[in-house]
Amino acid sequence: MKKVLLYGEFTPKSTTGIAYMNSILERSLINLGYKVKKIIEPRTKDYYKKRKIIKKNFNLKDFIKLFFFLIFTKKHDISFITISMGNIGLVKTAIIQFLLSLKSHRIYLYVHRGDLNKNFNSSIYKKFIISLILKNAFKVIFLSKIFKENNKIKSLEDKVIILPNALGEEDCYTSKRLFNIKKSKIKKSKNKKIINFLYFGNIQKEKGINNILKAIKIINNNNKGYRVKLDVYGMNFEDINFEHDFIEYKGKLETKERLKYMSKYDCLITASLNEGLPMILIESLSIGLPFITTKVGAIEDLLINNYPYVCDIDILSIKDKIHQFCIDLNNNKIKLIKIIIENNNLFLNKFEYSIFEKNIKEYIY
Repeated sequence: MKKVLLYGEFTPKSTTGIAYMNSILERSLINLGYKVKKIIEPRTKDYYKKRKIIKKNFNLKDFIKLFFFLIFTKKHDISFITISMGNIGLVKTAIIQFLLSLKSHRIYLYVHRGDLNKNFNSSIYKKFIISLILKNAFKVIFLSKIFKENNKIKSLEDKVIILPNALGEEDCYTSKRLFNIKKSKIKKSKNKKIINFLYFGNIQKEKGINNILKAIKIINNNNKGYRVKLDVYGMNFEDINFEHDFIEYKGKLETKERLKYMSKYDCLITASLNEGLPMILIESLSIGLPFITTKVGAIEDLLINNYPYVCDIDILSIKDKIHQFCIDLNNNKIKLIKIIIENNNLFLNKFEYSIFEKNIKEYIY
């Protein structure tokens, strides 16, 4: 039996997309006959500390414990690690990758974000560290062909694997039921005076949360036909003011039953400056939840032809797309149902768990 070391965040202790995909990767490797040993990223502890804003800590003591743990770990066949793009994160990635190289024959490096090339060219320091990390990887996993085309780094030659994110096996079963409920609910719905929007992601400026809040405030101040209510879920990395009517921060949305919670809303909204291949949009495709989004990172892979609710990052564009969706929800249900059916077909053809496991079987050996 082949043995795997899998380093990173995992559900349920972390609610990030990376944690979700690490957990899916673990399950698929086990299904394919691998023996998996998880190594928990020490930073996961920060997510559960009782304070309003999550701080980025080095967690030195935990990393020292991790060092000794790996020293006494037996040799494995392969290992996985995710690259972190921050200044400290890159150093941690390089150190852990080196330790994993002592305990595994081949290292697979996951790149979950779309800004590798931007970071690579941002400074001599980052160029050196990223080059070292890429050189030491056996294979580099990108989420989309878009990232391969956009990251022309010499160290990547002949190393790239394209492995898109996917929904987990149990969630795929759940999503089919929720999709049918959502489709029926839209058909039967009458004109709504309050339209419920969902934001689910890290709470930080680069995710566009400030402009979303301002756009909704403008709509609710100037529009008499309906009101937009926004519930915000996610880990809070910055001090954001949620003190507006019809806007409420509701904390973290745990991985368990999150699809059920998401399906209660009329629309998901995000306006990020940078992304990888967001799990939240894959989940929305699967359950028939329409979404408003910017087209950054690999989000293009998650959009049907002529998807109507793509916004720019500015307040006016976000406001216009919110208004467009609300009009469609109340006055053009046939259009909206057609959109969610096409969205769901895109999910079934590209982002189901069975497709992910097939790709793992093909690429990981």
